[in-house]
Amino acid sequence: MRGPLVVLILAAAGGMAQCSGAGRSTSLATTEPSASGAVGDPLTLVYDRDSFAHRGKLLARIRSSPFAYYRYLGGPFNRLVCERYRLKIDAMPTVSLHGDAHLEQYAVADDGFGVVDFDDATLGPPVLDWLRFATSVWLATANERGAAQAIKRFVEGYRLGLRDPEATLRAREPGAATRIRQGFNTTPGEWLDQVSALIEPLDESSAARLNLARDSYLTEIRPKNPELPSWFFELKRSGALRLGVGSAHQTKFLVRVEGRTRDPADDVILEKKQMKHELVGPCARGDVSDPVRVIAAQARFSRSAQRLLGYAHVAGETFYVHAWRVHYTEIRVEDVRDATELGELAYDFGLQLGRGHPLLPHDSEQGKAERRSIDVLINDFEDELEAVSSELAVRVRRSYEQFRTASDPQKESR
Repeated sequence: MRGPLVVLILAAAGGMAQCSGAGRSTSLATTEPSASGAVGDPLTLVYDRDSFAHRGKLLARIRSSPFAYYRYLGGPFNRLVCERYRLKIDAMPTVSLHGDAHLEQYAVADDGFGVVDFDDATLGPPVLDWLRFATSVWLATANERGAAQAIKRFVEGYRLGLRDPEATLRAREPGAATRIRQGFNTTPGEWLDQVSALIEPLDESSAARLNLARDSYLTEIRPKNPELPSWFFELKRSGALRLGVGSAHQTKFLVRVEGRTRDPADDVILEKKQMKHELVGPCARGDVSDPVRVIAAQARFSRSAQRLLGYAHVAGETFYVHAWRVHYTEIRVEDVRDATELGELAYDFGLQLGRGHPLLPHDSEQGKAERRSIDVLINDFEDELEAVSSELAVRVRRSYEQFRTASDPQKESR
C-alpha cells in the first residue's frame, strides 16, 4: 500500500503544487546534527548515545542507509560546501534556494508531482542546491554511469527552467511518479483516516500552544480566502506529529478540519511546523527569522498556487502552515527502477530549481541579466559539479559506515 504512511521518510512541506505529507549545533538532541569533535572528515557525525536515548526510530532510520544518513547531514554538508568555495562564493549570484535539495524531496499526489519540503528555503549561492542534489544522485544508485547521466539531465532541465520558466508547467510526469500514482489503492476518505491515525495526543500545555497557533493562522488566512464556508476550519482532530529525518527535531502539529462540505471525505489536513533557524550554512544570505521565506519559496517553485499557506506566531516561536495533498507520497530511492527513471526525476528536479532560483521577473531586463549570470555559472560549473559531488558521496558513504559502527546497538550492549 502506498498511502500516507510513506511520510515516515520526511514530514515535508510540498512543492509540487505545493503538496505535503510528513535542526540540527553541538548536540544531536537540539536542532541540528553536528560534526563538532569528529575525527577527520566533518561529514562524520559524532554518535552520542544520550541524544538518541528516546529516539530509537530516528536512529534506526539514519542507520538504515547512506542516503538516510545524508538526509540527516544537511547542516554539516552545507557548511562544508560554504567552506570549500569560500574564496569564490561571494562572486556567485544570489538565488532563492530550496535549501535541502535531494532526490527524496520529490513527491506525487492525486493532483500533482514535483519538488517538496521548503523548510530550509532562504537566499544564497546556487552551488548549495546544485551540490546537495547531485551528491544525492550518487548516493541513490550503485550505477555510476547512470548517476553521471542523471546529473547531466539535471543540468539540462535546470538550464531550460532558467531560460523558459513555463517549460516547468508543460513538463511530462516522470515514469516513477506515474507508477506510484497508479498504485494508490485507497479512497480519499480512507487516506484521511490513515493520516489521522498519525496524530498523537497532546498534554494540556501543548494543546494550548496548538490552539494559539491555530488562532494566529486563522487571523491571517481567513481574509485571504473569503469564499470558504464558515465551517471550513472547524476542528475535527488535532495533535502532535513525530515524524521526519532532517525535520525530526522540529515541533510539528497535525490538524484535521472540516473542509468545503460536511462530507468527511473532503476534510483537509493541515500541518503546523516550527520554523528552522539554522539553515544552509554561513554562506546563506537570507533572513532566517522571516516566516514568509518558506511561503515565498513554495510560491516561486510551485507548479500551482497554494491558497492555505500561512504562518503563526506563538510564545516567541514561528510556525508555518500548509495543507497536505490527497495521497501525498514521497518518492524513495528504492522506487527508482533504472537509470532512465533516475534521469527523468533529475531532469524535472532541475527544471523546477531553474524556474525557482531567479529572484527577478523573467521578462524584465534585470531578470534577463540575472538569468544570464546564473547560466554562465552553471556552464562553468557543470564538470566540477559531477566530479565534486562524486567525491562528496564517497565521503558520505565512508562517514556513514563510521557512524553506523559507532552506533551499533549490539556493540553498546556488550
